[in-house]
Amino acid sequence: EAARREPSSPALALTHVSVVNVESGQVSHDYTVVISGTRIVAVGPRARIPVGARVINARGKVLIPGLWDMHSHSLDRWEWSSLLNVANGVTGFRDPGAVKPTDEIVRLRRSVGAGHTFGPRFVASGTIIDGSPKSRATYVAIDSPLAMRAEMQQRQRAGLDFIKVYTRLSRDVFLAAADEAKRLGIPLTGHVPLAITAAEASDAGMRSIEHSYRHRMACATAEDEIRRLLRDLIAIGVAGEDQRYAATEDSAFVLGLNSYSPERCRQLGERFARNGTWFVPTLVEMQTRFVSEYPLSDEFKNRFKDPRLRYVAPERVLEWRTAMTLDAGIVQGQFSYGPRGPDSLLAERAREVANRLRMPADLQRGGALLLAGTDVDNRFPFLFFGFSLHDELALLVKGGLTPLAALQSATINPARFLGREQELGTVAEGNLADLVLLDANPLDNIGNTRRIAAVVLNGRYLSRAELDRLLDRAAAIVKR
Repeated sequence: EAARREPSSPALALTHVSVVNVESGQVSHDYTVVISGTRIVAVGPRARIPVGARVINARGKVLIPGLWDMHSHSLDRWEWSSLLNVANGVTGFRDPGAVKPTDEIVRLRRSVGAGHTFGPRFVASGTIIDGSPKSRATYVAIDSPLAMRAEMQQRQRAGLDFIKVYTRLSRDVFLAAADEAKRLGIPLTGHVPLAITAAEASDAGMRSIEHSYRHRMACATAEDEIRRLLRDLIAIGVAGEDQRYAATEDSAFVLGLNSYSPERCRQLGERFARNGTWFVPTLVEMQTRFVSEYPLSDEFKNRFKDPRLRYVAPERVLEWRTAMTLDAGIVQGQFSYGPRGPDSLLAERAREVANRLRMPADLQRGGALLLAGTDVDNRFPFLFFGFSLHDELALLVKGGLTPLAALQSATINPARFLGREQELGTVAEGNLADLVLLDANPLDNIGNTRRIAAVVLNGRYLSRAELDRLLDRAAAIVKR
Protein backbone atom coordinates (compact mmCIF):
# COMPACT_ATOMS: atom_id res chain seq x y z
CA GLU A 1 0.00 0.00 0.00
CA ALA A 2 1.39 3.39 -0.95
CA ALA A 3 0.31 6.13 1.46
CA ARG A 4 1.28 9.75 0.80
CA ARG A 5 0.52 12.55 3.27
CA GLU A 6 -0.32 15.65 1.28
CA PRO A 7 0.98 19.00 2.59
CA SER A 8 -2.61 20.21 2.86
CA SER A 9 -3.66 17.36 5.18
CA PRO A 10 -5.29 18.76 8.31
CA ALA A 11 -3.48 18.67 11.61
CA LEU A 12 -4.39 15.92 14.07
CA ALA A 13 -5.14 16.51 17.76
CA LEU A 14 -5.46 13.81 20.40
CA THR A 15 -7.31 15.41 23.31
CA HIS A 16 -7.81 14.45 26.99
CA VAL A 17 -5.16 11.74 26.65
CA SER A 18 -2.79 10.38 29.32
CA VAL A 19 0.82 10.59 28.11
CA VAL A 20 3.54 8.24 29.39
CA ASN A 21 6.98 9.76 29.87
CA VAL A 22 9.10 6.69 29.15
CA GLU A 23 12.21 8.32 30.60
CA SER A 24 10.83 9.13 34.06
CA GLY A 25 7.82 6.83 34.28
CA GLN A 26 5.56 9.79 34.97
CA VAL A 27 2.07 9.79 33.44
CA SER A 28 0.54 13.18 32.59
CA HIS A 29 -3.25 13.22 32.36
CA ASP A 30 -5.70 15.26 30.28
CA TYR A 31 -3.07 16.33 27.75
CA THR A 32 -3.49 17.37 24.15
CA VAL A 33 -1.02 16.14 21.54
CA VAL A 34 -1.04 17.99 18.23
CA ILE A 35 0.47 16.52 15.06
CA SER A 36 1.11 18.38 11.82
CA GLY A 37 2.47 16.49 8.85
CA THR A 38 4.85 13.87 10.23
CA ARG A 39 5.81 15.72 13.45
CA ILE A 40 4.45 16.33 16.91
CA VAL A 41 4.09 20.11 17.17
CA ALA A 42 2.61 20.50 20.64
CA VAL A 43 2.20 18.45 23.83
CA GLY A 44 0.57 19.69 27.01
CA PRO A 45 -2.59 20.44 28.99
CA ARG A 46 -3.21 23.70 27.08
CA ALA A 47 -1.76 22.89 23.67
CA ARG A 48 -3.46 24.98 20.98
CA ILE A 49 -5.50 23.02 18.45
CA PRO A 50 -5.16 24.48 14.92
CA VAL A 51 -8.29 25.52 13.06
CA GLY A 52 -9.57 22.68 10.91
CA ALA A 53 -7.62 20.00 12.77
CA ARG A 54 -9.00 16.48 13.03
CA VAL A 55 -9.78 16.03 16.71
CA ILE A 56 -9.75 12.60 18.37
CA ASN A 57 -11.19 12.49 21.88
CA ALA A 58 -8.78 10.13 23.64
CA ARG A 59 -10.22 10.41 27.13
CA GLY A 60 -9.42 7.26 29.09
CA LYS A 61 -6.66 6.29 26.66
CA VAL A 62 -2.90 6.17 27.26
CA LEU A 63 -0.33 7.37 24.71
CA ILE A 64 3.15 5.87 24.37
CA PRO A 65 5.87 6.23 21.71
CA GLY A 66 5.84 3.82 18.80
CA LEU A 67 7.48 0.49 19.62
CA TRP A 68 10.67 -0.83 18.02
CA ASP A 69 11.61 -4.49 17.52
CA MET A 70 15.41 -4.37 17.55
CA HIS A 71 15.94 -7.88 16.16
CA SER A 72 13.35 -8.66 13.50
CA HIS A 73 13.88 -10.40 10.18
CA SER A 74 10.99 -8.50 8.59
CA LEU A 75 12.49 -7.18 5.36
CA ASP A 76 12.41 -10.42 3.40
CA ARG A 77 8.68 -10.76 4.29
CA TRP A 78 7.85 -7.07 3.92
CA GLU A 79 4.59 -7.59 1.99
CA TRP A 80 2.84 -8.90 5.10
CA SER A 81 5.28 -8.31 7.98
CA SER A 82 4.92 -4.54 7.51
CA LEU A 83 1.16 -4.81 8.01
CA LEU A 84 1.46 -7.02 11.09
CA ASN A 85 4.10 -4.79 12.66
CA VAL A 86 2.08 -1.61 12.23
CA ALA A 87 -1.13 -3.27 13.44
CA ASN A 88 0.75 -4.18 16.63
CA GLY A 89 2.17 -0.72 17.23
CA VAL A 90 5.64 -1.69 15.98
CA THR A 91 6.50 1.49 14.10
CA GLY A 92 10.18 0.61 13.68
CA PHE A 93 12.50 -2.38 13.54
CA ARG A 94 16.13 -3.33 13.07
CA ASP A 95 16.73 -6.13 10.56
CA PRO A 96 20.06 -7.88 11.21
CA GLY A 97 20.24 -10.19 8.23
CA ALA A 98 18.03 -9.57 5.21
CA VAL A 99 18.81 -11.46 2.01
CA LYS A 100 17.03 -8.78 -0.04
CA PRO A 101 19.50 -6.92 -2.34
CA THR A 102 21.15 -3.91 -0.74
CA ASP A 103 19.86 -1.41 -3.28
CA GLU A 104 16.29 -2.57 -2.64
CA ILE A 105 16.79 -2.25 1.13
CA VAL A 106 18.14 1.29 0.88
CA ARG A 107 15.47 2.38 -1.59
CA LEU A 108 12.68 0.98 0.60
CA ARG A 109 14.11 2.54 3.77
CA ARG A 110 14.19 5.98 2.14
CA SER A 111 10.70 5.59 0.70
CA VAL A 112 9.25 4.63 4.08
CA GLY A 113 10.99 7.51 5.81
CA ALA A 114 9.67 9.96 3.23
CA GLY A 115 6.13 8.67 3.70
CA HIS A 116 5.89 7.34 0.16
CA THR A 117 5.62 3.69 1.22
CA PHE A 118 3.40 2.46 4.03
CA GLY A 119 5.18 0.54 6.76
CA PRO A 120 7.42 0.82 9.81
CA ARG A 121 10.76 2.62 9.76
CA PHE A 122 13.78 0.33 9.81
CA VAL A 123 17.53 0.04 9.80
CA ALA A 124 19.35 -2.89 8.23
CA SER A 125 22.70 -4.65 8.03
CA GLY A 126 22.38 -6.68 4.85
CA THR A 127 23.57 -10.29 4.80
CA ILE A 128 25.27 -11.71 7.89
CA ILE A 129 29.08 -12.01 7.90
CA ASP A 130 30.51 -15.30 9.19
CA GLY A 131 33.78 -17.20 9.06
CA SER A 132 34.49 -20.52 7.34
CA PRO A 133 32.78 -22.86 7.10
CA LYS A 134 29.85 -20.44 7.18
CA SER A 135 26.84 -21.43 9.26
CA ARG A 136 24.28 -20.93 6.47
CA ALA A 137 24.37 -20.70 2.71
CA THR A 138 22.97 -17.16 2.70
CA TYR A 139 25.80 -15.79 4.90
CA VAL A 140 29.01 -14.21 3.61
CA ALA A 141 32.21 -15.97 4.73
CA ILE A 142 35.20 -13.71 5.36
CA ASP A 143 38.52 -15.08 6.59
CA SER A 144 40.99 -12.21 6.33
CA PRO A 145 41.16 -8.84 8.10
CA LEU A 146 41.78 -7.06 4.79
CA ALA A 147 38.71 -8.60 3.17
CA MET A 148 36.61 -7.71 6.22
CA ARG A 149 37.65 -4.06 6.09
CA ALA A 150 36.89 -3.89 2.38
CA GLU A 151 33.46 -5.50 2.88
CA MET A 152 32.55 -3.04 5.63
CA GLN A 153 33.63 -0.07 3.55
CA GLN A 154 31.54 -1.26 0.63
CA ARG A 155 28.47 -1.76 2.81
CA GLN A 156 28.75 1.68 4.32
CA ARG A 157 29.09 3.26 0.86
CA ALA A 158 26.00 1.33 -0.25
CA GLY A 159 23.99 2.92 2.56
CA LEU A 160 23.57 0.08 5.06
CA ASP A 161 23.19 1.09 8.70
CA PHE A 162 25.30 -1.43 10.63
CA ILE A 163 27.33 -4.63 10.35
CA LYS A 164 26.26 -7.99 11.79
CA VAL A 165 28.84 -10.70 12.46
CA TYR A 166 28.34 -14.34 13.38
CA THR A 167 29.86 -17.04 15.54
CA ARG A 168 32.52 -18.53 13.23
CA LEU A 169 34.49 -15.37 12.57
CA SER A 170 38.16 -15.76 13.53
CA ARG A 171 39.65 -13.65 16.28
CA ASP A 172 41.87 -11.55 14.04
CA VAL A 173 39.05 -10.88 11.58
CA PHE A 174 36.69 -9.86 14.38
CA LEU A 175 39.24 -7.48 15.89
CA ALA A 176 39.83 -5.97 12.45
CA ALA A 177 36.06 -5.53 12.09
CA ALA A 178 35.84 -3.82 15.48
CA ASP A 179 38.68 -1.47 14.55
CA GLU A 180 37.18 -0.69 11.14
CA ALA A 181 33.76 -0.06 12.70
CA LYS A 182 35.29 2.64 14.91
CA ARG A 183 37.12 4.16 11.95
CA LEU A 184 34.01 4.23 9.75
CA GLY A 185 31.61 5.15 12.54
CA ILE A 186 29.31 2.22 11.72
CA PRO A 187 27.95 -0.02 14.54
CA LEU A 188 29.27 -3.58 14.82
CA THR A 189 26.61 -5.95 16.13
CA GLY A 190 25.64 -9.62 16.22
CA HIS A 191 26.79 -12.85 17.81
CA VAL A 192 30.05 -12.85 19.74
CA PRO A 193 32.36 -15.14 17.71
CA LEU A 194 33.42 -18.28 19.56
CA ALA A 195 37.05 -17.18 19.18
CA ILE A 196 36.50 -14.33 21.64
CA THR A 197 34.66 -13.73 24.92
CA ALA A 198 31.70 -11.40 25.30
CA ALA A 199 33.78 -9.21 27.62
CA GLU A 200 36.57 -8.95 25.03
CA ALA A 201 34.05 -8.18 22.29
CA SER A 202 32.58 -5.41 24.41
CA ASP A 203 36.04 -4.02 25.18
CA ALA A 204 36.76 -4.00 21.43
CA GLY A 205 33.73 -1.79 20.84
CA MET A 206 30.97 -4.20 19.78
CA ARG A 207 27.82 -2.07 19.85
CA SER A 208 25.19 -4.74 20.50
CA ILE A 209 25.21 -8.41 21.42
CA GLU A 210 22.26 -10.60 20.50
CA HIS A 211 20.44 -13.47 22.24
CA SER A 212 20.31 -14.83 25.76
CA TYR A 213 20.34 -18.35 24.35
CA ARG A 214 23.75 -17.85 22.79
CA HIS A 215 25.48 -15.58 25.24
CA ARG A 216 24.23 -16.77 28.58
CA MET A 217 27.53 -18.71 28.58
CA ALA A 218 29.20 -15.34 29.19
CA CYS A 219 27.44 -15.40 32.58
CA ALA A 220 28.76 -18.90 33.34
CA THR A 221 31.85 -19.61 35.39
CA ALA A 222 32.69 -22.36 32.86
CA GLU A 223 32.62 -19.91 29.93
CA ASP A 224 36.02 -20.91 28.50
CA GLU A 225 35.20 -24.62 28.52
CA ILE A 226 31.78 -24.00 26.95
CA ARG A 227 33.36 -21.95 24.18
CA ARG A 228 35.89 -24.74 23.53
CA LEU A 229 33.09 -27.31 23.23
CA LEU A 230 31.10 -25.10 20.88
CA ARG A 231 34.17 -24.54 18.70
CA ASP A 232 34.64 -28.32 18.57
CA LEU A 233 31.08 -28.66 17.27
CA ILE A 234 32.01 -26.95 14.01
CA ALA A 235 34.57 -29.60 13.02
CA ILE A 236 32.39 -32.42 14.38
CA GLY A 237 29.46 -31.19 12.29
CA VAL A 238 31.58 -31.00 9.14
CA ALA A 239 32.75 -34.58 9.80
CA GLY A 240 29.14 -35.72 10.13
CA GLU A 241 29.69 -37.43 13.50
CA ASP A 242 26.10 -37.14 14.72
CA GLN A 243 26.42 -38.97 18.04
CA ARG A 244 29.56 -37.10 19.03
CA TYR A 245 27.90 -33.85 17.98
CA ALA A 246 24.87 -34.52 20.20
CA ALA A 247 27.07 -35.51 23.15
CA THR A 248 29.30 -32.43 22.80
CA GLU A 249 26.36 -30.10 22.43
CA ASP A 250 24.74 -31.64 25.50
CA SER A 251 27.94 -31.22 27.52
CA ALA A 252 28.05 -27.52 26.66
CA PHE A 253 24.38 -27.18 27.59
CA VAL A 254 24.84 -28.83 30.99
CA LEU A 255 27.95 -26.79 31.77
CA GLY A 256 26.13 -23.57 30.99
CA LEU A 257 23.15 -24.66 33.01
CA ASN A 258 25.10 -25.65 36.10
CA SER A 259 27.64 -22.84 36.15
CA TYR A 260 25.36 -19.85 35.56
CA SER A 261 26.36 -17.09 37.98
CA PRO A 262 24.12 -14.07 38.66
CA GLU A 263 27.12 -12.23 40.14
CA ARG A 264 29.27 -12.89 37.09
CA CYS A 265 26.39 -11.67 34.94
CA ARG A 266 26.10 -8.48 36.98
CA GLN A 267 29.82 -7.86 36.56
CA LEU A 268 29.49 -8.38 32.81
CA GLY A 269 26.67 -5.83 32.87
CA GLU A 270 29.05 -3.34 34.48
CA ARG A 271 31.50 -3.93 31.65
CA PHE A 272 28.80 -3.52 29.01
CA ALA A 273 27.74 -0.26 30.67
CA ARG A 274 31.31 1.11 30.69
CA ASN A 275 31.80 0.21 27.04
CA GLY A 276 28.37 1.28 25.76
CA THR A 277 27.51 -2.28 24.68
CA TRP A 278 23.79 -2.99 24.34
CA PHE A 279 22.18 -6.40 24.86
CA VAL A 280 19.23 -7.83 22.93
CA PRO A 281 17.90 -10.89 24.82
CA THR A 282 15.27 -12.23 22.31
CA LEU A 283 13.68 -14.25 25.12
CA VAL A 284 10.53 -15.01 23.16
CA GLU A 285 12.50 -17.21 20.77
CA MET A 286 12.84 -19.89 23.46
CA GLN A 287 9.10 -20.36 23.88
CA THR A 288 9.22 -23.54 21.80
CA ARG A 289 12.96 -24.22 21.61
CA PHE A 290 13.05 -25.36 25.24
CA VAL A 291 9.44 -26.43 25.72
CA SER A 292 8.79 -30.08 24.88
CA GLU A 293 5.06 -30.81 24.72
CA TYR A 294 4.10 -34.29 23.61
CA PRO A 295 1.98 -34.22 20.43
CA LEU A 296 -0.99 -35.98 22.06
CA SER A 297 -1.05 -33.65 25.07
CA ASP A 298 -3.68 -30.99 25.58
CA GLU A 299 -0.89 -28.36 25.82
CA PHE A 300 0.36 -29.25 22.34
CA LYS A 301 -3.12 -29.31 20.83
CA ASN A 302 -4.07 -26.00 22.43
CA ARG A 303 -0.90 -24.34 21.17
CA PHE A 304 -2.03 -25.04 17.63
CA LYS A 305 -5.32 -23.29 18.32
CA ASP A 306 -3.46 -19.97 18.64
CA PRO A 307 -5.51 -17.42 16.64
CA ARG A 308 -2.28 -15.78 15.42
CA LEU A 309 -1.68 -18.82 13.20
CA ARG A 310 -3.95 -17.13 10.64
CA TYR A 311 -0.93 -14.91 9.88
CA VAL A 312 1.32 -17.87 9.03
CA ALA A 313 1.23 -19.85 5.78
CA PRO A 314 -0.40 -23.30 6.29
CA GLU A 315 2.68 -25.12 5.02
CA ARG A 316 4.80 -23.23 7.56
CA VAL A 317 2.43 -24.22 10.37
CA LEU A 318 2.82 -27.85 9.27
CA GLU A 319 6.62 -27.45 9.38
CA TRP A 320 6.34 -26.06 12.92
CA ARG A 321 4.15 -28.96 14.03
CA THR A 322 6.53 -31.51 12.50
CA ALA A 323 9.64 -29.93 14.06
CA MET A 324 8.03 -29.77 17.50
CA THR A 325 6.84 -33.37 17.25
CA LEU A 326 10.35 -34.53 16.30
CA ASP A 327 11.86 -32.54 19.17
CA ALA A 328 9.51 -34.16 21.65
CA GLY A 329 10.43 -37.57 20.23
CA ILE A 330 14.14 -36.86 20.63
CA VAL A 331 13.60 -35.90 24.26
CA GLN A 332 11.58 -39.07 24.81
CA GLY A 333 13.97 -41.37 22.97
CA GLN A 334 17.54 -40.10 23.05
CA PHE A 335 17.52 -39.49 26.79
CA SER A 336 15.29 -42.36 27.91
CA TYR A 337 18.20 -44.26 29.43
CA GLY A 338 20.66 -43.61 32.24
CA PRO A 339 20.33 -41.16 35.13
CA ARG A 340 19.30 -38.31 32.80
CA GLY A 341 16.02 -39.70 31.51
CA PRO A 342 13.34 -37.58 29.83
CA ASP A 343 11.98 -36.26 33.13
CA SER A 344 15.42 -35.02 34.11
CA LEU A 345 15.93 -33.39 30.74
CA LEU A 346 12.59 -31.61 30.94
CA ALA A 347 13.56 -30.32 34.38
CA GLU A 348 16.89 -29.12 32.96
CA ARG A 349 15.08 -27.34 30.15
CA ALA A 350 12.88 -25.59 32.68
CA ARG A 351 15.99 -24.47 34.59
CA GLU A 352 17.55 -23.24 31.36
CA VAL A 353 14.46 -21.15 30.62
CA ALA A 354 14.64 -19.69 34.15
CA ASN A 355 18.32 -18.76 33.67
CA ARG A 356 17.63 -17.07 30.35
CA LEU A 357 14.69 -15.16 31.79
CA ARG A 358 16.78 -13.77 34.63
CA MET A 359 19.83 -12.92 32.51
CA PRO A 360 18.60 -9.51 31.24
CA ALA A 361 17.75 -8.40 34.78
CA ASP A 362 21.09 -9.67 36.09
CA LEU A 363 22.91 -7.73 33.37
CA GLN A 364 20.81 -4.64 34.01
CA ARG A 365 21.70 -4.75 37.72
CA GLY A 366 25.24 -4.07 36.55
CA GLY A 367 24.06 -1.20 34.37
CA ALA A 368 23.78 -2.94 31.00
CA LEU A 369 21.61 -1.25 28.39
CA LEU A 370 18.81 -3.44 26.98
CA LEU A 371 16.94 -3.51 23.67
CA ALA A 372 13.76 -5.49 23.02
CA GLY A 373 13.96 -7.88 20.07
CA THR A 374 12.20 -11.05 18.96
CA ASP A 375 14.28 -12.81 16.26
CA VAL A 376 11.00 -13.31 14.39
CA ASP A 377 11.65 -14.58 10.87
CA ASN A 378 8.76 -16.96 10.14
CA ARG A 379 10.95 -20.02 10.77
CA PHE A 380 11.05 -20.33 14.56
CA PRO A 381 7.77 -21.83 15.79
CA PHE A 382 5.26 -19.45 17.32
CA LEU A 383 7.07 -16.24 16.58
CA PHE A 384 4.77 -13.73 14.90
CA PHE A 385 5.66 -10.41 13.30
CA GLY A 386 4.46 -7.59 15.53
CA PHE A 387 2.67 -9.77 18.07
CA SER A 388 5.83 -11.33 19.47
CA LEU A 389 7.27 -8.00 20.62
CA HIS A 390 4.50 -7.81 23.21
CA ASP A 391 5.37 -11.36 24.29
CA GLU A 392 9.01 -10.26 24.64
CA LEU A 393 8.10 -7.32 26.87
CA ALA A 394 6.05 -9.63 29.09
CA LEU A 395 8.97 -12.06 29.40
CA LEU A 396 11.38 -9.26 30.30
CA VAL A 397 9.07 -8.32 33.18
CA LYS A 398 8.65 -11.97 34.17
CA GLY A 399 12.46 -12.20 34.37
CA GLY A 400 12.73 -9.29 36.79
CA LEU A 401 12.55 -6.01 34.87
CA THR A 402 10.02 -3.37 35.84
CA PRO A 403 7.28 -2.56 33.31
CA LEU A 404 8.97 0.82 32.78
CA ALA A 405 12.35 -0.80 32.03
CA ALA A 406 10.68 -3.21 29.60
CA LEU A 407 8.86 -0.35 27.87
CA GLN A 408 12.08 1.64 27.64
CA SER A 409 13.75 -1.29 25.87
CA ALA A 410 11.31 -0.86 22.97
CA THR A 411 11.04 2.95 22.89
CA ILE A 412 13.66 5.36 24.22
CA ASN A 413 16.47 2.78 24.29
CA PRO A 414 16.24 2.01 20.54
CA ALA A 415 16.20 5.76 19.86
CA ARG A 416 19.36 6.21 21.93
CA PHE A 417 21.02 3.22 20.30
CA LEU A 418 20.31 4.71 16.88
CA GLY A 419 21.42 8.18 17.97
CA ARG A 420 17.93 9.50 17.16
CA GLU A 421 16.62 10.34 20.64
CA GLN A 422 15.93 13.91 19.47
CA GLU A 423 13.22 12.67 17.12
CA LEU A 424 12.19 9.17 18.21
CA GLY A 425 11.41 7.26 21.39
CA THR A 426 9.38 9.83 23.35
CA VAL A 427 6.12 11.74 23.05
CA ALA A 428 7.69 15.18 22.72
CA GLU A 429 7.33 18.34 20.65
CA GLY A 430 9.41 18.16 17.48
CA ASN A 431 9.57 14.36 17.42
CA LEU A 432 8.38 12.22 14.54
CA ALA A 433 4.77 11.24 15.07
CA ASP A 434 5.09 7.49 15.64
CA LEU A 435 2.71 6.75 18.52
CA VAL A 436 0.55 4.00 20.03
CA LEU A 437 -2.77 4.78 21.73
CA LEU A 438 -3.65 2.18 24.37
CA ASP A 439 -6.77 1.35 26.35
CA ALA A 440 -4.79 1.02 29.60
CA ASN A 441 -1.46 1.99 31.19
CA PRO A 442 1.42 -0.43 30.43
CA LEU A 443 3.24 0.75 33.57
CA ASP A 444 0.47 -0.88 35.61
CA ASN A 445 0.64 -4.09 33.58
CA ILE A 446 3.03 -4.55 30.67
CA GLY A 447 0.39 -6.70 28.96
CA ASN A 448 -1.52 -3.50 28.30
CA THR A 449 0.78 -2.78 25.34
CA ARG A 450 -1.39 -5.32 23.51
CA ARG A 451 -4.55 -3.27 24.11
CA ILE A 452 -4.12 -1.03 21.08
CA ALA A 453 -6.88 1.48 20.29
CA ALA A 454 -5.03 3.23 17.46
CA VAL A 455 -1.58 3.79 15.95
CA VAL A 456 -0.08 6.98 14.54
CA LEU A 457 2.47 6.07 11.88
CA ASN A 458 4.61 8.91 10.52
CA GLY A 459 1.75 11.29 11.29
CA ARG A 460 -1.05 9.13 9.87
CA TYR A 461 -3.80 8.13 12.31
CA LEU A 462 -4.90 4.49 12.04
CA SER A 463 -8.05 3.62 13.99
CA ARG A 464 -8.74 0.21 15.50
CA ALA A 465 -10.93 -0.61 12.51
CA GLU A 466 -8.12 0.32 10.12
CA LEU A 467 -5.64 -1.80 12.08
CA ASP A 468 -8.02 -4.75 11.90
CA ARG A 469 -8.16 -4.33 8.13
CA LEU A 470 -4.35 -4.47 8.03
CA LEU A 471 -4.50 -7.76 9.94
CA ASP A 472 -7.06 -9.15 7.51
CA ARG A 473 -4.90 -8.14 4.54
CA ALA A 474 -1.84 -9.82 6.07
CA ALA A 475 -3.83 -13.02 6.68
CA ALA A 476 -4.97 -13.05 3.06
CA ILE A 477 -1.44 -12.49 1.75
CA VAL A 478 0.16 -15.39 3.67
CA LYS A 479 -2.56 -17.77 2.52
CA ARG A 480 -1.78 -17.07 -1.15
